[in-house]
Amino acid sequence: MFSVSLPQSDKDVVYNIDLRSLRADGDKLSACDYLIDWTLDTNSGAVKGFSAYYDGHHYRYRDNRLQEYHVEWDSVPFSQAGGRGAVHRLAQFADLLPCGIADQLRAMERDSCYRYTIVDGQSVDGVPALKLETVMTVGGVTAVERDYFFDAESLMPLRIDTESNPGSITEQSIYVRYSYPAEPVCTPINEETLMAAYPEVFEKYRESNFRIENLAATPMPPFSLPTTTGERYTYHRGDPFRAPTLIVILDPATGFNRQIVEAVRGAADRLPYNADVIYAFASSNVDAIEEVVPRIRPGEHLLMSAKSLARDCGAASLPVMIAVDRSGIVKNVMLGFNNDMENVVLQNMGLLK
Repeated sequence: MFSVSLPQSDKDVVYNIDLRSLRADGDKLSACDYLIDWTLDTNSGAVKGFSAYYDGHHYRYRDNRLQEYHVEWDSVPFSQAGGRGAVHRLAQFADLLPCGIADQLRAMERDSCYRYTIVDGQSVDGVPALKLETVMTVGGVTAVERDYFFDAESLMPLRIDTESNPGSITEQSIYVRYSYPAEPVCTPINEETLMAAYPEVFEKYRESNFRIENLAATPMPPFSLPTTTGERYTYHRGDPFRAPTLIVILDPATGFNRQIVEAVRGAADRLPYNADVIYAFASSNVDAIEEVVPRIRPGEHLLMSAKSLARDCGAASLPVMIAVDRSGIVKNVMLGFNNDMENVVLQNMGLLK
């Protein structure tokens, strides 16, 4: 529980927060992977959000907006240059994680504005505890008083009491209380588990600053899309493909779709190997899709509802064709349509093995 008290308000602001973190040995950007899920009850209903980090990937959701940062796309937000701090360390409530608290304590130790005292023999709800009293003084005035209570045996946090600008008109009190499950939750934190936990958020609100022109030489983004016959085609990041694969993302409402399918099939017939082709339509209109592709051939797959795939690949417009090798690495991207499309596809796919 995280509560904020203000002198000018007779009602505390109370968040219920679920913190999960796992050690991330070898990760130079963070000591832990984490998932922070929070809920704020208001007069108009519950407001929910979350933040997550793992292996150079950061996600944060609130106010019907999902933002994501990936170090492989842009490393600058993960840098602490300029004193702004790294984006994944500045996420809401990230400072309540054990690794976030450790960062705070290290910073205090280096900062002459802080003094701190360790008090033994304390308890929190009957649990033996160590108390760390910290005071931040600026210009001879106390700016922040913060007391940490840690389990005396495990040193995990039990309570944090913070008084900002004590005694002034802008005084603010923040109280954090920790509770722990009987058994630790060790679910891995990655994009697949996040999408499973928040399917509506990823479907409706996902944004991306990634451009499809930068997709080459990176792993193919994961996707899980329905087929027109009721099955589902799922691809996990890093998985190999059965054969070199061409992923064709189309919008049935735009032109040249039939010409593109003809060009792709013509190129596939001329390849020295059997390639797989995935037609992914950014629509759920089965009739419109099957008007473009009435029947599939061996090695072809017909998927729909692919707006999320187009977005994850950074495609601002369609059609788009993505050539992927057996290992799941994108080798090239072809945008739009031209009259020499069959040869363009043949040249790009002919280089794959």
